[in-house]
Amino acid sequence: MPAETAEKKARERSRHAAPKTSSSNLFWRIAASLLFLTAAALGALLFLAKEGLIFRPEVVEEEPVRATAYCYYAEGKALEVSAELGQSAVLPEGPALDGYTFIGWADAQGVLQKSGEVTLFEDCAYAAVYQIAFRDLGQSGSHEPYFPLDEDMLFHPNAPLSRGRAIGLLYAFLQTEGVGSGRFTDVSEDDACYSAAATLKDLGVIGGSRLHPDEPITCEELFEILAHFFPASGNDYAFTAVPPDDVRYGAFCLAMDKGWISDPDIDPGRDLTKGECAHIFNALTGRGMTAQSDYALVGTIYDVSFSDPYFWDIAESCIPHEAQRGEDGEHWLSSTPLPLREEGFFFVGTALHCAGSNGSALVNESYGSFDFGPDGVITTGMPELDALVQAKLQELELDPATMERDYMLRRCYDNVTYHNAYLSVKHYEVGDISWVNDEAYHMLTVRKGNCYNFSAEFYVLARALGYDAVIYSGTVNLKNPHAWVEIEFDGVPYVFDTELEYTQHIMAHSTACYFKLPYERVKGWYYFRG
Repeated sequence: MPAETAEKKARERSRHAAPKTSSSNLFWRIAASLLFLTAAALGALLFLAKEGLIFRPEVVEEEPVRATAYCYYAEGKALEVSAELGQSAVLPEGPALDGYTFIGWADAQGVLQKSGEVTLFEDCAYAAVYQIAFRDLGQSGSHEPYFPLDEDMLFHPNAPLSRGRAIGLLYAFLQTEGVGSGRFTDVSEDDACYSAAATLKDLGVIGGSRLHPDEPITCEELFEILAHFFPASGNDYAFTAVPPDDVRYGAFCLAMDKGWISDPDIDPGRDLTKGECAHIFNALTGRGMTAQSDYALVGTIYDVSFSDPYFWDIAESCIPHEAQRGEDGEHWLSSTPLPLREEGFFFVGTALHCAGSNGSALVNESYGSFDFGPDGVITTGMPELDALVQAKLQELELDPATMERDYMLRRCYDNVTYHNAYLSVKHYEVGDISWVNDEAYHMLTVRKGNCYNFSAEFYVLARALGYDAVIYSGTVNLKNPHAWVEIEFDGVPYVFDTELEYTQHIMAHSTACYFKLPYERVKGWYYFRG
């Protein structure tokens, strides 16, 4: 290549390469300057921030969203509780209202919610639900009877309580004096339970078109009525006859909570007795739970023993008294007691009762050879016969309050002797007296029989008058089967032979009397007791 050409190309390369080298250096110089300025600015900001010479804006956190439950209770008044969305709030207890019991809070759908936690997803409203409360009758002061004794001066603790009377008692215990408009086809304005039935029907406590006021009230009926006045139970119980899916289950759980019952094997359809109802009604009104044991303040309730588990409940319900309540229960300060009976027999009408050594009526107990039944009245052990005996004593117009016992005994003897007829029927082995009740029942219904029937009727009548009569199945004149009655007076046994006197008068036209004769004076007859 010529030298001139080579030199020319060299100059061209030199000219193009110089600008490239100059631009690269300029870029790095600029980059370095920016980095320096940035670092200087950051350093200055840090210095100023440290010295508090510049404003640092605070970070503002957003408030959580909350919901409120408005709990309305009276004339637009409300209690408010709130919580974050999806969190729980505690509903308050309902404010106290005189005469009412707070039941719970009802939501917009009418679902009842007790005081307690609820989860809030939005603002909502509740309305307080109240029920008429029972009167607080358990305070210190005068406690008047609400279960007075019946006309026969007996309480009849084992008798069932009628629906009408139960409704009337509940109404009297409520803190309301209004009379409702509810009607039942079998309750008239003249009935004692009219106002009670009308009001409780308006309250939705009872329903239907017929009340059946004279029928016994059952456990399930009373508990379902009372469940309207109290919050539902929060406890579970293992009832034998009321499973958890039974509509009555809640009412029976409430009854266990309140102490109205204690037996989980209770029959829900069983009739409630007056004694049981006295216990329940005392609990409803704050009465009872007596702390003393001065039976003289009560006296003798003729058909209720001191040992009866409901004795003090019954006394609370039927004996007027002044009471003071303490921490250990109710103390009676004074009372208008029934007489405290001395030991021995006493009559209520024609019914023979007996008081024990402490003045308590004997109920389902014995006194010597006498047995006293669940009503405190002497019993043969055969209820049908007991009823016939009392009917006979009343038929004879006997009055223990005005007549001597011996006179009444003679009236019974003469009636058996001269108002029955002879009928040849079965004879019994010597010494066998298992037939007495059956043959007495036969005589009182058929009015015909032999010596066994005559003697059996007189025997049960004499004992109903308090005579410790003994009946014998033996023989007369050493061979003839015969029955008669014997009663001791002052340690001397006397014969009472109604059938022998009957046959002597009817068949032999004799005027012999076999009422209360000592054995040695029964001429011509030889009694062998066997």
